[in-house]
Amino acid sequence: MTTTRTRTFFVESYVPALDDAKAAAWSTKLRAAIHELRSEGWKLEWLRSFALADDETYVWMLTADDVDDVALVTERARLSCDHVVEVVSDEPTSGR
Repeated sequence: MTTTRTRTFFVESYVPALDDAKAAAWSTKLRAAIHELRSEGWKLEWLRSFALADDETYVWMLTADDVDDVALVTERARLSCDHVVEVVSDEPTSGR
């Protein structure tokens, strides 16, 4: 049996006229999509998000088995992403 390891992804999106309200709306949509997909059996976990308003950039992080799962989340949330990278950490995991 093949075991898939959970990976962490960092996702950036360009959001014109980004402000607190738009960032909160993006977070709400993404969290709802993750919740919906989890209820369907997908192994996903929301980690955090932040907005770089001056750069019109919304950033969020999640754990998933594969980068294709990130695309599925953004598709389900009906949002776009411009850049996705896997995060590599030298710190020990919390056992998730």
